[in-house]
Amino acid sequence: MRVRYSATFLGTALLASAGFLALSCVSPESDAPLPSYDVRLADGAAGPFVIFGDSRKTLAAEFWRKRYDRERLLVIEAIAAENPAFVLNTGDLVAYGSDPEDWRSFYEENRPIFSRRIPYYAGLGNHEYYGDNERALANYFSFFPHLAGRKWYDIRFPPVLVVVLDSNFGDLSPGEASLQDEWLSRTLAAAEADPSIRHVLVTCHHPPYTNSVVHSDSRDVQERFVRRLTPKVKALISGHVHSYERFVRDGVQFVVSGGGGAPLTPVNVETPGYGDELRFRAEGGTLRCDVLMLQSDGSWKRVDGFECP
Repeated sequence: MRVRYSATFLGTALLASAGFLALSCVSPESDAPLPSYDVRLADGAAGPFVIFGDSRKTLAAEFWRKRYDRERLLVIEAIAAENPAFVLNTGDLVAYGSDPEDWRSFYEENRPIFSRRIPYYAGLGNHEYYGDNERALANYFSFFPHLAGRKWYDIRFPPVLVVVLDSNFGDLSPGEASLQDEWLSRTLAAAEADPSIRHVLVTCHHPPYTNSVVHSDSRDVQERFVRRLTPKVKALISGHVHSYERFVRDGVQFVVSGGGGAPLTPVNVETPGYGDELRFRAEGGTLRCDVLMLQSDGSWKRVDGFECP
């Protein structure tokens, strides 16, 4: 075993200073193999599905931020109780993607979901790349073997198609970014021509639009993903901002759902809860979304929602 130390720069947006370098001890590495979760979506599966994001723990270097460990476990329990057809986490599942102990902790915390054999899909957040990229991605794909090494992919759930993209453009090579662009254009064109697909949801980690006082709009997502959207795309769902936001542009719902248990991010609008999840259901050709938020007393409340004809 050996202990790794990670250097974390804390940005000026939070500290109103030039920033500083903090050392935080990362859990000892173990030679034991990582757990894995290989559950596929069954043909003909039905029922609601859940999308949420940012379930990572608070970093040791984020000593000034509140921990939401209790709220994260309540989100996990609520998702398991829904017994959805599948779950999609839009990224930042763990704090350090290269740390095997973070993945073991993730496995233990999500036992309420995993014990029910609910298919669990994941996108790549920036924290999945934390540390050594090669090791981090090896951990990610080892944990989720059903992703088959794909950084971008789709989930067919007729009449819905969910597209999962990697918006970590600083960690993608120019060639990878171009391949993803081409794949997205082909996938959306195929969905437009497929009569079995009525609704397309595009997901990634970084939001194209946000009111966050910490993060800004992702111009890369706007230029690479938003401009490629086709008529069947009903929503683009992201995380990264640890809060809930929703915007409508050109008939498309732009949703930020980052309340999975990471430290909350302030936005310049009031937020009523401490965690959130999006519950989707297709009924009679209409795609319905309920936004459920965990309240300070531990109860859940529907605080928003929308329908896509």
